[in-house]
Order: sequence, then C-alpha cells, then structure tokens
Amino acid sequence: MYDLIRKLLFLRDAERAHDSAVVLLERLQSNSSRRALLRLMAGTRPSVPRRAMGLAFAHPLGVAAGFDKDARVVLALQELGFSFVEIGTVTPRPQPGNPRPRMWRFPEAQALVNALGFPGEGMVCVGARLRALREGGRLAIPVGVNLGKNAETPLESAAGDYVAVFEHLHELGDYFVVNVSSPNTPGLRDMQSIERLRPLLSELMERNTRLGAKPLLVKIAPDLADEDIAAVGRLTADLGLGGVVSGNTTVRRELVPRAAMLDRGGLSGEPLFPRTAVVLRLLRSELKSDQCLIAAGGISNAARLKEALAIGADLVQVYTSFIYRGPRCVHSLLAHPA
Repeated sequence: MYDLIRKLLFLRDAERAHDSAVVLLERLQSNSSRRALLRLMAGTRPSVPRRAMGLAFAHPLGVAAGFDKDARVVLALQELGFSFVEIGTVTPRPQPGNPRPRMWRFPEAQALVNALGFPGEGMVCVGARLRALREGGRLAIPVGVNLGKNAETPLESAAGDYVAVFEHLHELGDYFVVNVSSPNTPGLRDMQSIERLRPLLSELMERNTRLGAKPLLVKIAPDLADEDIAAVGRLTADLGLGGVVSGNTTVRRELVPRAAMLDRGGLSGEPLFPRTAVVLRLLRSELKSDQCLIAAGGISNAARLKEALAIGADLVQVYTSFIYRGPRCVHSLLAHPA
C-alpha cells in the first residue's frame, strides 16, 4: 500500500509531501483506534533490548533529528515501532528557515538533499508538546532533543542559544545532542573546530551537572577531515560527554549526479554509508567503552544497519530510509535481509 501512497506523495514538492505526511501522522496518533492502525501498518519487529546512555531501548533503530522538528508526531513514530525519536533541531526562537524550494528527492540513489536551515516553532512550543506527552502517560520510548542556534545569532553568541534551549527542555528530554554540523546555517560548521567546540561543550556540561546530569552528545559532519574527527572523539572522551552522533548530511552533492547541479543543501541517504563507516571506526577508537556512538547516514537496509552495529555503533538512526520505505521501515530493517 505504501508504494501507492509514496507515488502520490512523490508527485508533490518534497517538502510539501513531508508536511502532508506529518499532518497525516498527527491524525493517526490522535486516538486509540487510529494508533492501532499505525501498529498494523508497521508490521512485526523483533525485540532486541539494549541499553545505551543509561536508557533502555527495545532495539537499536530510531528516528534521526529532522523528521519531527517540533515534537508533533512522537507518538505516531512510537507506534510505527521506532525505539527512540530525536526531535529538532530546536532553536530558542521560532524561525522560518531558508527560502523555498529547499528539499529535493533523488529516488534513483535513495537520497535527499535539504537546505532547510532549522525551520521550527522554537523551544517554548516544543516544550509545551513534550510536557503534554510526558503528562499524558502514553510515551514509552526515549526522546532525544537536538539543540541548535537561530540563524541570526552570531557565532560568538551561539553558546547562549544552545544553553537556552538546553535549560528550557532539560527536564523533558531523555538525552540531548549539540548540533554543530548542519551545512544549512551559515557558519555553523565552524563550531566543529576544537577551539570553538571545547568551550561550548564545557559550558553545557557545567549546566548539565547543575540541572541533574542527562546524556549530552555532539553531532558532527561526515565532511570533517579524519584527524579532526579523531580530535572530536578525544574531546568527547576528555569532557565525559555521553557520546557522538555520526553524522549529518554531506555537502558532497556530487555523490548523486543529478544532485550535483544544486548549489546548496546537504545530501542524505544511501550514498553516505561508506563515509559513515569510516567515521564510525575513527570515533569508536577514541571514545570510551561506555560512551554512546549513534550511527546516522546511509542506513538504507538491514545489511547497512548490521554493519554499523558491527563497527561499534550502539544505536542507529534513519531519516531518508524512512521516507523511502514508509511505515514498515523498522520491520524491513530489523526483521528482513537487505
């Protein structure tokens, strides 16, 4: 059935199709009978319990940040079988993001390019939704919060944005991810340098200790040089962070010939996996054994998922694969061969 639905959705602009899918998921999560339909659509999935970051997961597969930016469909994603959801990126103030069009599909490569630029409703609105989820008593999976800065905030003031979102949502998230790796906010990736990253992460860790420690991770880009990736791994170990999310979209749009014609945006999907595997190995060699490594980038089938776990990832996230596979994404990646 999803093959037909996908054909209809893919007739629309990629972002408008995404927005329509989110609205549909909101409706389907709105009452018990509709949630039962979501479970039926999802199919079976094995229980492969694991612990990471001090949290319990039914299996290693979750949803990456970017799909549910404003915590609108967490319950629907839970019913579809994902063992955790990372919402965001969340910024202090609402912002529209970059001009449209800003999302493109490349089905021949199971890939997407997005140049969204953190559009979202801001931390106050997201906080209200998360609080309602907690108080409603139906939330049964860990929820991560991806932290970002507003586009107009200069880099020298960026720490204030990250701290503001972190403090506002601290009691409502199960883990937090510092996003310094999106290519769609001007200058953001400059914060991945150790000179900028150390003081930012140190300040957040200090606030974390004061508020009551929760897992705090950093999300890095696959485009960093190997020696810089290793340096981030060492910094993560040195500061005692919860771990690393590896990675984000790549600016190497030439990995998909048709995408190379675009002059902006980050590429996600199947073509990223070879680089994802390299980055995972580099990070695993630098991180402590109890620090969490989350693989994100090109996890397009069961073989890729198994390889990421074999390299040393503790958990795996998908976004683009979910777009192409639909409601049975968890079932197909966990229960079936590639």
